[in-house]
Amino acid sequence: METFLKDKRIKVAFLILIVVISLFTVAKLVNEVKLSSYIGRDSQASNVITVEGSGEVLAVSNIASLDINLSKDGVTAKEAQTLLNESIDSVLKYLKEKGVEDKDIKSEYGGLTPKYSYEKCYSYSCPNNSKIIGYTSTQSIVVKVREVDNANDIRTGLTEIGVTNISGPTFSIDDEESFKVQARSLAIEEAKAKAKVLAKELGVKLGKVANFSENNGGYYPMYKSSAMMSDSSVAESAPILPKGENKITSNVTITYEIR
Repeated sequence: METFLKDKRIKVAFLILIVVISLFTVAKLVNEVKLSSYIGRDSQASNVITVEGSGEVLAVSNIASLDINLSKDGVTAKEAQTLLNESIDSVLKYLKEKGVEDKDIKSEYGGLTPKYSYEKCYSYSCPNNSKIIGYTSTQSIVVKVREVDNANDIRTGLTEIGVTNISGPTFSIDDEESFKVQARSLAIEEAKAKAKVLAKELGVKLGKVANFSENNGGYYPMYKSSAMMSDSSVAESAPILPKGENKITSNVTITYEIR
């Protein structure tokens, strides 16, 4: 009797083990089937079409910039800085007389550096014979001229008060962002039109936008004519320089779902 019960318990335990193994195998198989439905899904082509559009806007420059570089030498640092301050005061006074506002006058960089003299030495072990003989004080100022036709006239006037190192005028757009928005709108409209034509030819309908990107091309100067700048230090009256036009461009790519 005891042997019979022992054999029965072994059979039951074995049966339970078989059931557990079977359940584990079935669960694993179901899980693998579920996972297999996602394999390769990312690599499958979606039902979309992609179109490109470009837009451009022409804008006349409305800002002229002058880079003024001032430099004064002195025997002492104080003398060099005093002479520079006098030059700066003259420049600022003149700019105010020409109607340039404080917000359009910006100091860029400046400094005070010593000047050295070196005695000649023809041996291999020359002593350090450098000696400070003076100082140079410098200041750079950037000026925005909003009446762009007056830019060359202002440059001429600056040379008459002793400023000899001036770069510009260079012409630019003050509110460039508004023109970028216009160019982007034109580019989007062109892309939309292309998408509608393409969808009609393919016999499909456009769905929602799946992706959008923009390549802002910036702006490029387009000069109407070329002219040599005259020497403003000797010119009796400064000519009005051509401002030209700036081309602001935008390129967009739009991806639409189709159905």
